[in-house]
Amino acid sequence: MDKKVEKIKKKRKPSTIRFIVAALVFLLGTIIIVGFILALILVDSFTKYFYIPLIILFLLDFICGLFIANSQSQVDFKVSWLTVLLCLPYAGALLYILFAQKITTKGKKTLRRNFITKKLKEGRSTCLKVLDEVKEKDESSYVIANKLYKQSYAAIYKNTSFEYYPLGEIGFPVMIEELKKAKKFIFFEYFIIESGYFFDDIYEILKQKSKEGVDVRMMYDDFGSVSKIDTFFYKDARKNGIKCFRFNRLRPAVDIRQNSRDHRKILIIDGVVGFSGGCNIADEYINKTVRFGKWKDNIFMLKGEAVNGLTNIFLSNWSLYSKDKNVELASSLYFDKMRDIRPDVVPTFDGYFQPVGEIPFDGENGTRDAIIQMISSSKKYCYISTPYLIPDSEIITALESAAKGGVDVRIVTPGIPDKKIVYSISRSYYENLLLNGVKIYEYTPGFNHAKIFVSDDKIALTGTSNLDFRSLYLHFENSVLIYQSPKIAEIRDDVLGMCKDGKEVDVKDSLHIRFGKRFVWALLRIIAPLI
Repeated sequence: MDKKVEKIKKKRKPSTIRFIVAALVFLLGTIIIVGFILALILVDSFTKYFYIPLIILFLLDFICGLFIANSQSQVDFKVSWLTVLLCLPYAGALLYILFAQKITTKGKKTLRRNFITKKLKEGRSTCLKVLDEVKEKDESSYVIANKLYKQSYAAIYKNTSFEYYPLGEIGFPVMIEELKKAKKFIFFEYFIIESGYFFDDIYEILKQKSKEGVDVRMMYDDFGSVSKIDTFFYKDARKNGIKCFRFNRLRPAVDIRQNSRDHRKILIIDGVVGFSGGCNIADEYINKTVRFGKWKDNIFMLKGEAVNGLTNIFLSNWSLYSKDKNVELASSLYFDKMRDIRPDVVPTFDGYFQPVGEIPFDGENGTRDAIIQMISSSKKYCYISTPYLIPDSEIITALESAAKGGVDVRIVTPGIPDKKIVYSISRSYYENLLLNGVKIYEYTPGFNHAKIFVSDDKIALTGTSNLDFRSLYLHFENSVLIYQSPKIAEIRDDVLGMCKDGKEVDVKDSLHIRFGKRFVWALLRIIAPLI
């Protein structure tokens, strides 16, 4: 191990203990609640009134079942929770009430949904002329872009340069150089930050820029970073002049708010340069440390008007979770207002770009819908890279229909897993997809963490969304849709390179899986939407 990494590991405080304590308390709380119900049933069963709690709990099960069946939830969620109710009578209803909902109360849901969507709508740029240009070039791309404009308040931009980096270690030095040029503000939002080469170099620049008067704002997900960074890192950051807080603080209790994590990766510099992609800010993402073989990921850089979309997404979260209700309008920090401060940034026309931010409790699933439309409108090919393959039934149908229609559909998954249970669930989907003509490749050099969807050299989507239920339904995510850009070919070639470096899965191998493994997979598939 590198001496610098060894030194960092020794200095790090045992934040892992906090995670273990929180997990144990959470588990204990769940056991106590379920145990109390079972004890109540058993104790009362020896009295003449035993039927009263049974009737109450049965009615609770029945009401929950009716609610689930008639809810607007995705069908896979319904099946999973109805199965829980069936297999765990009485206790199943309580588990649903505790864990199934995305936030605690209807009032809280309305508050958050209305506040964030209001901010996004206020900051959305008017782009009807750009939409018309997209429509003239490709009708199917226009349908996706227009829907995201209305559904997710995501504007589309054209005066933008785009650079794609197929590995974290290639994009990392570019991020460092751009951060050094910051003059007005730096916005930083990541799921994971961890002490090491990657983060420590960035943090030193952030501290220096704050001393120079640059407005530095940082938020990181508390769950994602709990075992990676010092417990009270945010206090140190504040001492150094950085506006910093932990997103959705990890609580050692049965708390359904833990479901909605901030899985975004956003770095904005002066409103003129923006970075995102699959990479978190930790050394494994740039292959400085090795955990699961070679870490395959991506970073992309935007320069120009499309950075406005990232700024709007960042401020919509910042204004809510920083509890700062007087946050400036996003439009006051947009490219046209900031370009005089950074005359060195001169964007070219690299196509059309539409940054999209996902909100878990707004009742919309813009990224998921865009993915389905991309797959369904593909004529020649549709290539997908995802670390976790847990698609819902509608995405599966779209993939199989496209493949049956002669579209070259390829999916690249990891060859080395980071989470074995999720890896097993991913593999359980292989057989039917392969039998219906979908080609699946495993990236054998290591762990593939890149999230990519690319179709027909006309449209691509990349960012933070995995092809699983958490990303598509429960987490805060961000991605960029790219239309009619020559850079799409680079993204396409990146996926094809992974196919070449990996191994194509043979359908015969999937047909000869042992019964025991199939049985375990069947059980895991039932709870897949809940993991």
